Amino acid sequence: MKTFGITRGLVGITGLFQLVLGVLFWTGHARSLVSVHMTVGLVFILSLWVLAGLSARAHAPIGLVVTTFVWGVVVLVFGMMQSRLVLGHNHWVVQATHLLTAIIAMALGGRLQMAVRRASGSAPPAAMGHPAPARH
Repeated sequence: MKTFGITRGLVGITGLFQLVLGVLFWTGHARSLVSVHMTVGLVFILSLWVLAGLSARAHAPIGLVVTTFVWGVVVLVFGMMQSRLVLGHNHWVVQATHLLTAIIAMALGGRLQMAVRRASGSAPPAAMGHPAPARH
């Protein structure tokens, strides 16, 4: 579980870093850091895939695992191709779509974490959709 926690943390940290950098790009700043954004994006996707693999081993729902892995491919390919899609005035649509795909990838990482907690029985009852026991 330690490897899972480290990997989940890496997905979260790299995802947050990517969001901040992406917003800077979108507002016309830090354009010289595009290669850093691409490298960290690759680390994010690789971490997401490792998280999916670890989740499969921990008996998370296979549909969620496969969806997360495939979604990682979508984010990676879309991110690498976005500079060639819809150039000019309407490029913001591509940027917004890239942002949305990345946010969905981060959410899938969170869903995997919850699924693994449920599968291992380590999630508190409220986190599993059950009310916490009443205290008297």
